[in-house]
Amino acid sequence: MDDTSNNDPKALFQQWRDGDLAARDTLFNLLYSELGQISAALLRAERNASLAAGDLVNEAVIRLIQLERIDWQDKAHFLALAARAMRRVLIDHARRKNADRRQHQKVTLITSVGNGAPQRLELDALDKALIRLAVIDKQRAEIVELRYFGGLTLDEVADVMGVSPATVKRSWRAARAWLLDAMEPPGAAVAH
Repeated sequence: MDDTSNNDPKALFQQWRDGDLAARDTLFNLLYSELGQISAALLRAERNASLAAGDLVNEAVIRLIQLERIDWQDKAHFLALAARAMRRVLIDHARRKNADRRQHQKVTLITSVGNGAPQRLELDALDKALIRLAVIDKQRAEIVELRYFGGLTLDEVADVMGVSPATVKRSWRAARAWLLDAMEPPGAAVAH
């Protein structure tokens, strides 16, 4: 690894793609604080989590390292995949907690993404709804994932996905409405 690229994420991604593990480690060190911010935001929003922000980052990093044949585009792409890995860690953690017969509390995600008012979302139900949404519209599911779990702005999501901010905004509104409907408990609908 040459010294001129030590702080250039784009060069580090290329070197990592070429098999340079020192570049990978340098990249993780360089982006650790941003990964920590994403992790801390996710954990602040989650009730009943027993994970520390550093643990969540470390588990996500381990999962990212295990991925092969990823064509890392840039920092935004990396952070989006890191957010996805953190989501998987949180979902797995929530499922383990729910499997414990002594634990009867649902793990929830409290988010103010979108309309600014805090929303409490049951993490397992959100994950299942996102899986269903991905079958119907993969792009909208990815937007929700990047917003809820990655904490990305609409403009950042547009950059990561390579689409216009207006497209992301429209898809975000439609996806949120679909998710709220999909996550509504059966029989909770008001008769007209």
